Amino acid sequence: MSESTRIAAWRWGIIFAVVAVAESAVRLGWISSFFLAAPTRAAVVLWEQIVHGNALWLTAITLLEIAACLAISTVVGVFAGFLLWRYKLIGGSYEMFLAALFSSPVILAYPIFLVTFGRTSAAVIALSSIFGLIPIMINTKGAFQNVNPILLQVGASMNLTRKQLFRHILVPAVAPTIFSGFRLALTYILKSVLGLEYVAQVGGVGMWLSDAAFMFKVEEVYAGLLGTITLSILFLYLINRSEVLVRK
Repeated sequence: MSESTRIAAWRWGIIFAVVAVAESAVRLGWISSFFLAAPTRAAVVLWEQIVHGNALWLTAITLLEIAACLAISTVVGVFAGFLLWRYKLIGGSYEMFLAALFSSPVILAYPIFLVTFGRTSAAVIALSSIFGLIPIMINTKGAFQNVNPILLQVGASMNLTRKQLFRHILVPAVAPTIFSGFRLALTYILKSVLGLEYVAQVGGVGMWLSDAAFMFKVEEVYAGLLGTITLSILFLYLINRSEVLVRK
């Protein structure tokens, strides 16, 4: 058995063990179902909401907001990060500012965005894009900055044009670091979008969780959590696949 197979077996084994313990604890009455829903019940409720409820519509809203945030963060972040690398004076001037902004609780500014954009998805997208923008900018700048000069010398010795040098040398060299920024950005965007939907009751899965918690529908709360975890895994998988395609 290969190492990757053993790791996957351990990973799934631990997940199934945790699910089995939680299921048994609720079924046997060790933990009240008021605090923890049985995983099988949460899965059933999620399926019922998908088939007969409005889970698909709410999920579509959340996905649209996440996709918009990721698109804005990617386009603006990669371009801005490239400029910060290209123009060393600007990059050196704003790098500490970006790091400080990234570590600050920007989420607390959500009332300002609600007043500016209204209680709509635009407010969620505008604020959540900031969370994805900063790590992509920082990673993009660092990726171009840490490209091995020997690679550029090899490209120059082969008489590559600037376009060819960028496509065949720079892009493969910086892709892993930039995609690491994508993964980090996606994590923060997911938290921000769902958190704002939950707090501001804007719509989407976050509002579903908020309504279910307010009405003490524990099984729906855990069903929503199961759905958000599934979305996170799906997005990360797509980003990893995109990284493999770019490297090729």
